[in-house]
Amino acid sequence: MSMMRDAMGGSKGQPKWWYGIAVAVMICVFVLGIDVCHNGRITWSVWPIAGVLFFGVGFTLLNKFGRD
Repeated sequence: MSMMRDAMGGSKGQPKWWYGIAVAVMICVFVLGIDVCHNGRITWSVWPIAGVLFFGVGFTLLNKFGRD
């Protein structure tokens, strides 16, 4: 089993680099759902979603692909 994990690039106990992006997307879906359920259309949730995606996804990608 450990040979399979090593071949797939996984490591025990270390989160994947894309977990931050997945959390940011889940937060955005939650905020959008609250906005749409409240009044049936997208009104105020544009700015919080933009901020979460900008910082959450941006910093995650910088940590993964940024210069050392």
